[in-house]
Amino acid sequence: MTVHVLKACAATVQGGVIDPKAKAVHTVASGDTVILDTWAMWDNAGGPSLELEQAMALRERFRAEGRGPHSLTGPIAIETARPGDVLKVEIESLEIADHGINLIFPGGRSRGLLGDIFQDAELRHFELDRRTMTARFGDGIRIPLRPFLGIMGVLPPLDDSPRSSAIPGNFGGNIDCADLVAGSVLYLPVFVEGAGFYAGDAHAAQGSGEVVQTALETAMTAARLKLSVIKGRSIVRPWAETREYFITMGLHEDLREAARQAVLDMVDLMVATNNMTRSDAYALCSLQADLLVTQLVNGVNGIHARMPKAIFDKDKSR
Repeated sequence: MTVHVLKACAATVQGGVIDPKAKAVHTVASGDTVILDTWAMWDNAGGPSLELEQAMALRERFRAEGRGPHSLTGPIAIETARPGDVLKVEIESLEIADHGINLIFPGGRSRGLLGDIFQDAELRHFELDRRTMTARFGDGIRIPLRPFLGIMGVLPPLDDSPRSSAIPGNFGGNIDCADLVAGSVLYLPVFVEGAGFYAGDAHAAQGSGEVVQTALETAMTAARLKLSVIKGRSIVRPWAETREYFITMGLHEDLREAARQAVLDMVDLMVATNNMTRSDAYALCSLQADLLVTQLVNGVNGIHARMPKAIFDKDKSR
């Protein structure tokens, strides 16, 4: 298999928009590995020199243009991918930049959970220590870094309209699932020929929920991803697995409906992979699956269900 290097530049980055008709910037074969980097927020303006007033102006400009703040590297076409297939994304390694930011947006212009209480905008800069994989948060607090790509997705169906990168969907996109660190695998439904995979929105750290609307936002200097097409198997929404968990994802404006989707997909996954009845799978979800708020700040909210792999006999699990 071939290893490809895709550098983020004006020709390879989508600035805040996911367009189903976007042309591929690179093509790979199924099973190939891509090493890509990603820009920081707002077309790479979110660096160490960013000031609060500049950040607010950038946000308003991008919103007025119908764009999210994210810089997305791609889309990448996978030669044999066709609608109805599944794209398997193996996250082999992730390397981040040495700087990150966190923003609290002001009251009425914020999707943050407590935007009605925290009315003032704030910008925090962080030095990311890539040796210790920590960052200082004021005096006496050291945050462990767990890098992941907040956005990984495929192009939506061709009859969809272009949309802001802020809004996730069944195609993936701005999932913001902090479990998708190096060593994890993401499965995405394919809607268009070639799949059109893209990635961005690098996070150095994030709590489940992303409650102020931003995480520890950074850039990815090298994301090594293996892209493989799975034939003869369809899925409705993204799901994932880590070394410890099977993870299913619900995406909906209503958190209860998002939870229903996540549990329903976990039931289906358990039936497909462990030869159990649907009622057994549903009961197992009640006994062992954890429901976590992925994020509740992207317009479409996320809930993910985690089922521990350790409970399954190795000779019976997938």
